Amino acid sequence: MNKVWIGDDNKGTINCPKCNFGTGIDATKFQNKKRELTAKCKCGENFQFTIEFRTQYRKDVMLPGEYSLQGKKGEIIIRDLSMSGVRFECFMPSLISADDTLEVAFKLNNPSGKEILKTVKVVWVNGLMVGAKFIERKLYEKDLGFYLKF
Repeated sequence: MNKVWIGDDNKGTINCPKCNFGTGIDATKFQNKKRELTAKCKCGENFQFTIEFRTQYRKDVMLPGEYSLQGKKGEIIIRDLSMSGVRFECFMPSLISADDTLEVAFKLNNPSGKEILKTVKVVWVNGLMVGAKFIERKLYEKDLGFYLKF
């Protein structure tokens, strides 16, 4: 399914998967509504697309790592990653709660194999899944940026 990335101005471009014709949309009216939509191109192609309001590209990954919360450590799998945050899955139930500040460490699975150590603030917890945003974004920006492009 096609994704339409919406910018800060609430605008994006829908591209037809058949002919690649692009048309601009104003997504203001979709802010709090269903984000899976159907479009019909001028070439006659009907296709579905989703509206993505994220400000940063999010890459699906499976990177082993660990977290540290007040001296307690746990193993995790990083499930997706962006320049502004991370979603990970804990192997075991944890005491992680929304608004906690913790450290996450993982290695990138590219030729550099760079180890990333980040301080994050937990935004949400759903069972074993945790969504968090990076507190400080300057450190490793170059490494993460390059990794997320490929």
